[in-house]
Amino acid sequence: MKYRHLTVENFLVFKGEQHLSIPDKDGVVVVYGRNGKGKTSLLNAFRWVWSGQVRKRSTRPLPIEDITNSVALQEAHGGSVRCRVRLEFETDGAEWDLTRSLTHAGGEYSQELILRKNSVALSAADAERQLAELMPREIEQFFLFDGELLDQYEKLLDDDSTAGATLREDIERILGLPILEHAAQDSARVGEDAGKEIAKAAQRDSKTKVLGDALITEQNRLATFRKNYEAEDAKAKDFEAEARKLEQQVAEQSGKLQIKALRDETRNSLLDAEREHAETRERFQGLLADSWRAVLVEPIEARLDQSQIELDSLEEELDDLRFAASLARHYDASSGVCPVCESHLGAENRAAVESHLKAHGSNDLMSAEDKLVDLKANLKRLRHSRRGHEVRAEIRTVEDSYLKLQQQIEDYKEDLDDYDDKLKGHDDDLNELVQRTKNVEIQLNRARDEYRKQRDQYEQAKQNIAKLDERIRLLGGAGQADQDVYIRQRLAEDLSKLFEQAVVTYRDQLKENVQQKATELFLAMRSEQDFVKLTINESYGLRILDSQGEPVKHRSAGYEHLVALSLLGGLQASSPISGPLVMDSPFGRLDEHHVDDVVKNVDKLTSQVFLLVTERELPRETARDLLRGRMLAEFELRRGASAHETNLQELHSV
Repeated sequence: MKYRHLTVENFLVFKGEQHLSIPDKDGVVVVYGRNGKGKTSLLNAFRWVWSGQVRKRSTRPLPIEDITNSVALQEAHGGSVRCRVRLEFETDGAEWDLTRSLTHAGGEYSQELILRKNSVALSAADAERQLAELMPREIEQFFLFDGELLDQYEKLLDDDSTAGATLREDIERILGLPILEHAAQDSARVGEDAGKEIAKAAQRDSKTKVLGDALITEQNRLATFRKNYEAEDAKAKDFEAEARKLEQQVAEQSGKLQIKALRDETRNSLLDAEREHAETRERFQGLLADSWRAVLVEPIEARLDQSQIELDSLEEELDDLRFAASLARHYDASSGVCPVCESHLGAENRAAVESHLKAHGSNDLMSAEDKLVDLKANLKRLRHSRRGHEVRAEIRTVEDSYLKLQQQIEDYKEDLDDYDDKLKGHDDDLNELVQRTKNVEIQLNRARDEYRKQRDQYEQAKQNIAKLDERIRLLGGAGQADQDVYIRQRLAEDLSKLFEQAVVTYRDQLKENVQQKATELFLAMRSEQDFVKLTINESYGLRILDSQGEPVKHRSAGYEHLVALSLLGGLQASSPISGPLVMDSPFGRLDEHHVDDVVKNVDKLTSQVFLLVTERELPRETARDLLRGRMLAEFELRRGASAHETNLQELHSV
């Protein structure tokens, strides 16, 4: 498929008629535009003409009343205004002309879809059917790429992601797997119908009637199990679709949900702070019983110093008294001999010794010793009272903690008031959204579990039927159905098995093809030489392998971007449906070196690529130098007469 011409009229920011002509060649079209000037609107023009949907960046549909250019509506003063997108393209040798329009008149909106093939208009029903074949709505994301929504591709690496599972189904749809799956199911039903004819024939013969009755019972069980697992599969798909919508709503409300999470966290922190505050207050009150110690710290210290001086003095006095007591016990006044040196004392020395002994009597010693005991006891009590230092420090610590907690509580309350203001009017909706998301996830898991259970019972019933069929064949007789019924049954069963095996084989081959092509593109665009290969998982998610064959666990946002682009190229190369790739913000996460490498190889993604970029992402001279002969045309999105008007102007065309 190749695009030839796009016309937009009064669509979003495009007022009046604007044109984008594409030369009839393979290559790249570059559309430059500053932020807010219409790049995403241009992407939406392609989306709307194909599917009738316009999406916000959050992926949620834009209301129909917001599609028509607001300035055109104002200038019409209530009159009729037409919003229109026309796409002319070629595929498989046929020329197609697709126009989708929305007319506002008398306060009402009316839509019209016109599809012409080789200038012949198709009926409305045929047009819708043909569009679904040309561009199935489920796979449009692989042709309309928004670099701001890369996370949907990253979810392919998460086996438990609902969005990843849905995306995997979309990928397999573009690759054609449902055709084989439906063929397997239809063949199985043909085999079941033939089996019912065999059972009825067996019931007509008394020799095989019991087996025929058992076969009918088992076939009814088989039909019930098939009906049940198909119903559970459909139910699971519905839940997956709902879960995906809810994931989109959660993503859109992520800011408010983050505020809600912060508020819940703050509430818990407030409760913890209030509890700790109460405990600190009790501890503080307990310390007040010993607070007198803190008050008497200085007086006690002074008294301790004084008592220590008195103790030192008393111990010196006691030394003298003890010496005098010892001297008195050994001194003989009649002999006049010194009890210490045993020399004869003169009259003067004898008078001095006797005077000393009189001044330090035994009563003085006893009194001093009693005083020493009292003084030491007093010192002990004073030293015990010195805990005032510790009490004072502990009181200060507890008081600081108390005041800090008090401030935290006030801060938490202010934060909660702020969060409540921001969530005013949204609280119930957010709670409902979170609860609905959880409920749908539970229901989805139940449906998947029930599907597996019913499928296992279906397979067991098939085995039971095969055994009963064999027993009826061995008995022979009139209980046998016509040979053509047996032939039809065996052929249908063989075909069902063949298609089931083909699904597995085809899926493996497709994944291998996607992996090989994606790896080629990745190696051409990556700068890290140690990253040597991409490997694909069951969900079509791609992982980078290093030179040692080990997965790169923590890849950067830029490399996530490269992997997503590589996946798009791999799918385009492997799919029976291929076409132009329109890319909005294709380089958002890439540095300038990777941008250069991607631009050099961007035309390898598919035959036509449209790059909707800012000049900061891709300077004009850089684009012209890197693309050279592969650039088909350049356009610029320029501001019109007002902020709500954008003009699409061609700069260069080959």
